[in-house]
Amino acid sequence: MLHYIYSLPLIVIILFMGLVLIVWGGLSSHMDARHWRHGNLILALLMAGAILCATILTRTPGDYGLILTPFATFTAAQQQPELYRAMLMNVFIFFPLGLMLSNALPQKWHRWSRIAFTTLIGCILSTGIEYAQYRCALGMAEVDDVICNTLGTFVGSTSLLIAHAIEKSEERVRHTNMTLTITETHFLHIAKAAVSGGNLPAEKVDWPAIFVLANQQKLLPLLFETVRKTPAAQENAALFTVTKQQVIGQVLNQAVRSAEFAQLYCKLRSAGLHPIVVKGQLFSGLYPLKNHRISADDDLYIPDAEFGACHEQLLANGLTTNTPADELPTADEVSYTKKDSPLYIELHRHLFDSAEDAHDELNHFFADINPVEIDGFLTMPPHEHLLYLILHAYKHFVRSGIGLRQFCDIGLWAREYRNEIDWQRLHDQCAGVHAATFAAAAFHIAKDCLGIEFDLPAPWDDSIDVEPLLHDTLCGGVYGSNDYTRLHSSTVTLNAVKANRSGEKSSVLSTVFPKREYLERRYPYLKKHPYLLPVAWIQRIAHYAGEKQNSADGNSASGSIKLAKERIALMKRYDIMD
Repeated sequence: MLHYIYSLPLIVIILFMGLVLIVWGGLSSHMDARHWRHGNLILALLMAGAILCATILTRTPGDYGLILTPFATFTAAQQQPELYRAMLMNVFIFFPLGLMLSNALPQKWHRWSRIAFTTLIGCILSTGIEYAQYRCALGMAEVDDVICNTLGTFVGSTSLLIAHAIEKSEERVRHTNMTLTITETHFLHIAKAAVSGGNLPAEKVDWPAIFVLANQQKLLPLLFETVRKTPAAQENAALFTVTKQQVIGQVLNQAVRSAEFAQLYCKLRSAGLHPIVVKGQLFSGLYPLKNHRISADDDLYIPDAEFGACHEQLLANGLTTNTPADELPTADEVSYTKKDSPLYIELHRHLFDSAEDAHDELNHFFADINPVEIDGFLTMPPHEHLLYLILHAYKHFVRSGIGLRQFCDIGLWAREYRNEIDWQRLHDQCAGVHAATFAAAAFHIAKDCLGIEFDLPAPWDDSIDVEPLLHDTLCGGVYGSNDYTRLHSSTVTLNAVKANRSGEKSSVLSTVFPKREYLERRYPYLKKHPYLLPVAWIQRIAHYAGEKQNSADGNSASGSIKLAKERIALMKRYDIMD
């Protein structure tokens, strides 16, 4: 084989090496990380063995010598052009080793570190071969051979740069699809007027689309109150009448929920309990009209020592839960509903899923909260509450998406309690969990897009492009729940974040067949019977197939993976992933 390659024109050999680099780089950017590493490691070891066989093990003693003058062969090649071929072959024989070894190294290493280490190994191996050839009289030992071999190893390792370039190129393509539509721009304009005042769009507005978007973002009452007395209401009387009835229903439902929650909370406090109210009721008063901030539930964060007693009190007040009794001692959160009532309570032992590798580290920020009283409710101090708002939004963004209302909450809370926030500490806390850039984007959306005015000190005051994040937000609805395609993409994005934290690449296989811990919430029987994991996989796939058949949003595996890749690129853009 080597003799055949040796006889080829030099340009053919060079073009072949270039083609292999491109192919290997493309495969590296798309293959399953673990299998790719292991495969390359095996090939690298085989290649090292082949090099040793060709240069030492199959040679017989004979003439030998030592040429220590660097670049002597290069000088001689000017008179003997055939030596160029010999040098290229010395490059070529180590080229596959660099190609494979660089891709076999841990991906948590920076690409330049892998290139440098691979090149060093090639140099050491070549030096050892030349020394063995000299000591065993197996041929000429030349410094130029070491130079060419090392160069070949380096050239092969540059496939990592090609893989990186391919990934960046794909990200740029995805980013071109992350620009705001006209309807989204109009919606943001109206939302700004609703939250902070100001003028409505002067141009023609697609009101049916605006109301659909507002409802998806759980901001319909807020926006409708802003536009119901405008000329547009008269011009679109039928649409506005129907929407008005929808808004009245949502506002009344919220008012009833708020009143019942306040009564329930008083009973819990009278029972000697100390539940901490999170989000919800505390934020409604920050909006222009209290009950126009609608929510689906009310969150309570309870000390672990009081969790059982609080559970009993909720049951005693007519609430019920579907969580089995044997799971209560270890559950991170338990949901409660009440018959003939809009009340929906989530009781938290931990604010973030302790079984989820991507979010468990966030719990330590809130392990020793000293609650304060605001508007009659025990809650977290303003600094910790703002941190929680950011990390809660961050958690949902990593999964399938967040809603514009979360940016409203963040901005309004930051404005109300700006003097009680330790902004530098907040930045350090967010940076420690890869959320600083995301948090900065959230603040800028609140200020620049929603008109919520508050001073944003260093290091938060740097400009940042928020349009891609806004587009993703408006496409996804609250918590990314607009469609099945987006919801299913969350498995891919979550796996990607976890893999990035551990220095690996996520695989499609792990997405299709996730770990037991990920499925336990959906299929509780796995907690008692972990050996039924294959059954859960089959059940999950069957459920997905049923959703696909019944959905009208084009739900598909390929669509979910495509969206997930776009959202992974977005996470890299905002420094959530490397």
